[in-house]
Amino acid sequence: MNKKIITLMSLVIVMGLISCRSNQDLVYLQDVDAEVLAPEFVMKVPEYKIKTNDNLFVSIKSMNPEISQLYNPAQAIGGQQGTQNLYSQLPDQYLNGYQVDSNGNISLPIIGSIGVAGLTQKEAQEKVQEHADEYLKDASVKVKLLNFRVTVMGEVATPGVYYNYNSSLSILEALSMANGITDHARINRVLVIRTNNQESKTYRLDLSSKNFLKSEAFFIQPNDVIYVEPHKIKNTDMNSNVYSLLLSTVSTAVLITSLIISN
Repeated sequence: MNKKIITLMSLVIVMGLISCRSNQDLVYLQDVDAEVLAPEFVMKVPEYKIKTNDNLFVSIKSMNPEISQLYNPAQAIGGQQGTQNLYSQLPDQYLNGYQVDSNGNISLPIIGSIGVAGLTQKEAQEKVQEHADEYLKDASVKVKLLNFRVTVMGEVATPGVYYNYNSSLSILEALSMANGITDHARINRVLVIRTNNQESKTYRLDLSSKNFLKSEAFFIQPNDVIYVEPHKIKNTDMNSNVYSLLLSTVSTAVLITSLIISN
């Protein structure tokens, strides 16, 4: 009977070892110490090209207050606070932004239709500025992308769709938006899905190695999808409570039986 008890204890120990995972498996950039990385590891921030269905923030200010208010309705409800009211929520951005139509154009009051698809934000701003100068005196133009969103899925703390309002977004920043990875994340198998011109391209990143710093997917593009794979040990962890309960029940039964026999 003692052999049975020893066998059960051994099973408990083995289950514990199987469910254990080293913290080292969750460490980014494991092959980097205090060093200056070579230039090849410093990626240039890519310039995003505007596409159809993109939603743009367009601001045109001029010496004429009425014209300025036409392009900047936020001014009528309180300057900076008004801008926040008009664009702070996603539905408001959708309603107040200028959507690029199927022909690649945006339609602006007075100025009319302007083709912006295929242009960077800077190029689109310059093009809108050229058209504005034809109609308005001393016009000042600003063009920004409103729909820079990224989907983060898999083994992250809070999966979801996140919006970026900076000029760039790295994959590390995107994961931080989702409050980081879980204990079950497989950081050497992170998938990035990128769709451009109705074609999809995938990237596999190993975040434990510095090589991902020079990947095209290091800087996230609008509408990218990031998927952090679960480690195979997750299934073991999910079932560990069941196994523990079963082993505990069996162990208790064996001990009781052993006591009864011994008496």
